[in-house]
Amino acid sequence: MSVTPNENDVLLGRGHFVNNYPGNLRFRRIANEQKPHYIAAAKRKEKRSIALGVIMEVQSSDPPGRFLIDSSGSKISVLSDGVWEVASQDKALEKVLHRMREKDG
Repeated sequence: MSVTPNENDVLLGRGHFVNNYPGNLRFRRIANEQKPHYIAAAKRKEKRSIALGVIMEVQSSDPPGRFLIDSSGSKISVLSDGVWEVASQDKALEKVLHRMREKDG
């Protein structure tokens, strides 16, 4: 089912537009705040718990943030280019864990 993104949604994808979308900027800030805890966590279960906390913080926004994926297959340069659908919890977790593993801030 297609949805219209709000300012707290995290858009999954690549490119300048996606990177600079307000929800993605906020997501990176939240993830970066938790990154020291993630790095210090010794067990995989702890790392997963921290990542789930990031997802919960995004989802507890007003309006609630969602992790959205473009199903149109087109290059995204403006919001209307995409056909946005809510990503699965597993896909959202994959996105957060990937962000936590990245070397840059």
